[in-house]
Amino acid sequence: MNTSRSLEKKSLYFKLLPATVMGNALEFFDFTIYAIFAATIGKIFFPLENPTASLIASWGAFSVGFVMRPLGALVFGYIGDKYGRKLSLSTTVLLTGLPTLAIGLLPGYDQIGMLAPLILILCRLLQGLCTGGEYNGAAIFALEHVGKVKPGMIGGIITSSCVIGAFLATFSGFLISHYGTDWMWRLPFILGAFISFIGFIIRFYMNETPEFAALKASPLKKHPSLKNLYATYPISSFFSFLVGSLNGALSYTLFGFLNVYLSKYLGIETAVALTYNLFGLSFFMIFSPLAGYFLDRVGGEKAMSLAGFSVFAGAFPVFFLLQTLSPTLILLGQALLGILVAGIAGAGHGFMQKLFPTQARYRGVSINFCLGMAFCGGTAPMLMTYLIESCHTSLYTPAIYLMILAALFVTCINIFSKKHVTDQSVLTSPV
Repeated sequence: MNTSRSLEKKSLYFKLLPATVMGNALEFFDFTIYAIFAATIGKIFFPLENPTASLIASWGAFSVGFVMRPLGALVFGYIGDKYGRKLSLSTTVLLTGLPTLAIGLLPGYDQIGMLAPLILILCRLLQGLCTGGEYNGAAIFALEHVGKVKPGMIGGIITSSCVIGAFLATFSGFLISHYGTDWMWRLPFILGAFISFIGFIIRFYMNETPEFAALKASPLKKHPSLKNLYATYPISSFFSFLVGSLNGALSYTLFGFLNVYLSKYLGIETAVALTYNLFGLSFFMIFSPLAGYFLDRVGGEKAMSLAGFSVFAGAFPVFFLLQTLSPTLILLGQALLGILVAGIAGAGHGFMQKLFPTQARYRGVSINFCLGMAFCGGTAPMLMTYLIESCHTSLYTPAIYLMILAALFVTCINIFSKKHVTDQSVLTSPV
């Protein structure tokens, strides 16, 4: 009997992990590859006389995708709560690949004029719409399958799997910047479309989650309207927004801005900067499951508060180490930033999973997380570039920005957790 259950569990994980990983890997691949080639894309689609203005315009096109993420979370969250997680996630992973392919094939400003940046921005909007329901939805899908078996650690593994996409994108950027020619930046975007098709096939053959299947079988449990969701779970919604905000700012500092920071402001060759970044991503991947495991042991409030305080204390040392220009200390700075990002992102899924009941979970987590991600994540590279330029090349302004966000995060978590009383809460006790 136990052997049969063990085999069934192994079979579930064998199907579940690829179904979850593919979509998350695609999302991070798409967003990371754009960040890596932001300077190149700026020259091709926004050919301004001032290179910095061109770069900021490129980051602006990057950030518009985040504007659509809350809307995508609303649309696909509704589908996920109403019709099922499987249908929503199968649709998002397939549709994400279409604008990715379009970017890879899109002619530049010199060929079609203003249509080029307009179509690029439209593609970013479509990407944001689809990925708005992907990242959190995939985690919800996986955690509802595994139930109460170490949700923090499982969520951390799911977060860690996103690095597969970032690694692939960063490695592609390294190869192309080191050995490729000007046009070859398009190849990774075309590859992203191929990944989305594979992800769709895998998800199409997955079963619906047990929790949602039980919900559909119970006529008394209906999914609430958006208005009722916020009226019933205001603090849960606010916590999800906070996690998305700090997660976004940290993630896209590590995944995107740091490459520009090292090359543009510290004079390090792009290929070398990308190599350093792979080291930081490795630490993010390794420590994400550990952060989730820590949440399982101590509970959500302690885990997230400690992670936020670590960001506050560690942001300034990260940028100090980078500015030394010592290869060893730069690697140490990358590793430290990777650990700081993992502390928030690795524990985030397990933390948010218990904030909402099944019938409101997809929308409650996704919409608010994406609002935070749009507010502080998509704008982070553009804002940090602007702050450095406007503050007369003060290279510590990104660290100060992250410290302010971390301080607000820790303060709000500790103040509002005392008022947060729901049956689903994991804030004050271990899972």
